[in-house]
Amino acid sequence: MKFVSVAAVAGALALSLTTAAHAAFPTFYTNASDFHAAGTIAQSTNFDGYSPDLTILGASETFGQLTLLGDPLAVVGPDFILHPVRNLITNADPSQYTQGLVGQTGYNMLGFSMADLAGYGEQVFVELFTNVTSYAYGLYPGAAPENLSFYGFVVPDGEYFLGFQMNRTDVDGNFEQTPIDQRFGLTDIELGTTAVPCSTRVCVPGDGVPEPTGWVLMILGFAFAGATLRARRAVLAGF
Repeated sequence: MKFVSVAAVAGALALSLTTAAHAAFPTFYTNASDFHAAGTIAQSTNFDGYSPDLTILGASETFGQLTLLGDPLAVVGPDFILHPVRNLITNADPSQYTQGLVGQTGYNMLGFSMADLAGYGEQVFVELFTNVTSYAYGLYPGAAPENLSFYGFVVPDGEYFLGFQMNRTDVDGNFEQTPIDQRFGLTDIELGTTAVPCSTRVCVPGDGVPEPTGWVLMILGFAFAGATLRARRAVLAGF
């Protein structure tokens, strides 16, 4: 099993895995419209601009706030022998993990469209990493020549995505990676937010924007501070 070492992210991931158990799993979407209605998408990465045949990329490619890692990465187009319905990025070595690192904190929405390039309908083992913990899913994308399967995730309040990794698995082998030459591809990898990002799990939806009662207390506080300041000035003027 191969992992790419990225010091800064590795430290954050290690911290997240030692944190107390999460309160809830992410909200899981298989309908893109419902996912998009949950918040605002800040970045959507696709590979439609690459060749419709096969394009070999590097082991690490950065797209805005998203860095993808492979061994190396490759973009497979509709004219290639695997015939996906759209250009998809994949790991050129299917026995290794495909990884994604999110370069900016605060994104609590992550989504992507996935397809099975080999057409076998096997499971893809996906791990999502946040600033709090990690989550594991077994996904079954459709065949690449026929369709793309959408998967979206919104993590609980106070969490944001650090990255993900995914690999083919042997369903009968306790999620062990399989040596069988099977491939999956991704496109439309999306990052977004549902509200003002907060820094701890005790935040509430909309944290950072005061409730109506909060505005009243703030105004009263400013008024009290102003009255106190005027009283002090009056006393000082008497000397």
